[in-house]
Amino acid sequence: MKIEFNAKGFVELQGSKSILNRILIISTFFESSFKIYNFSRCDDLNTMVENLMKIGFRFYSDEDYLILVPPDKMKSPSQLFIKDSGTGFRFLLSRLASQNGLETTIDVSPQLQKRPIKPLVKILNQLGAEINDDRFPITVKGKKLKGGKIVIPANISSQFISSLLLIAPCYEQDLEISLKGEIVSRPYIEMTLQIMSDFGIESEFSLNNKIKIQSGQEYFNLSDFYIEPDFSSACYFWALGTLSNNNICTSNWYLDSVQPDFKFLGILKKMGAEISDEDDRICVKRKKLNGIEVEMRNMPDQVPTLVVLSLFADSKTIIRNISHLRFKESDRISALLNEIKRIGGKIEFKKNSLIIHPLTKPPKDVFLETYNDHRIVMAFSILKAIFPYITIKNMNSVTKSYPDFFFDLDSICNIS
Repeated sequence: MKIEFNAKGFVELQGSKSILNRILIISTFFESSFKIYNFSRCDDLNTMVENLMKIGFRFYSDEDYLILVPPDKMKSPSQLFIKDSGTGFRFLLSRLASQNGLETTIDVSPQLQKRPIKPLVKILNQLGAEINDDRFPITVKGKKLKGGKIVIPANISSQFISSLLLIAPCYEQDLEISLKGEIVSRPYIEMTLQIMSDFGIESEFSLNNKIKIQSGQEYFNLSDFYIEPDFSSACYFWALGTLSNNNICTSNWYLDSVQPDFKFLGILKKMGAEISDEDDRICVKRKKLNGIEVEMRNMPDQVPTLVVLSLFADSKTIIRNISHLRFKESDRISALLNEIKRIGGKIEFKKNSLIIHPLTKPPKDVFLETYNDHRIVMAFSILKAIFPYITIKNMNSVTKSYPDFFFDLDSICNIS
């Protein structure tokens, strides 16, 4: 189906949420203050900061930076509340479990309680932690963790592995993690190891899916750190550019990005988008839009984005290896099947693959459910930008990762 879409503009992006969550955990090992430039003000990072404050850390902020000041000794608060932040929950759980003498309880939202956590708890307890997760709030008693050889399932969430890696200075012995099964989101594990290396912790990630870290290493305080733009957020604007007759641009990064979603540009190029990469911005506009077959195991957050974009392609698109999408903020596979069918689109899920057929006529005037999932909201907003009569429910869930999303979207195409 042909469309006429002429949005244009530039979006300046805040720092990457994925990188910031990792660096906040790393900074809890420092004995002096640490300054972070290009901080994000999204709900997930505010939640992380609020809970770090409860265990004794102080924060000072300006428009351009955030300063973390460590306590002389971490406190044992009666309870922490992680809200909906899956990354924050998993990362903080390991950090608290590794802090000898610290005791607290952790509660999370009903939505987050449904997401997997038991595999991580089991491993932490094997390493010497004392965590009781029979019911929420769970109790955590920090202990000295022994390290050694562990085996962990890698087919559910890469955050389990990153969570165990980030507390590397706490292990009394060398750590060797064997990843069992098909690894989902491997680039996120590699990103964690790269960031750890930036701060002085060296590791080995072998071809036989084992990660080795020698004990006795410590994080080095770099004093300050500039966070690269959040390219997960950029993907929605790059997708809109793929549909527009004009350039839609976002912030660029002068170094090689460690973020897996930066590679979404390669998928758009394969589909036929015209992409220009300049010093300070990345611009995307429509040239043609081909249906493609693509593996998305390592880029799960952009599957909803690609599904919506595929509705406008000239042939069907097949997205492979995405079963782990059922364990995100929502069951994203079911969400996409339900809502694309609701607008009159044709979509199927077979053999761990989504098959999306192009729209043959404008979608129905419908209310789209978003399942309290920020990624679903932002992906469906691409559809609404083209067909403004569509209504998206619970749009405010975008504050989880991108509170300024609709402000930025309105700056290039008014849909609010």
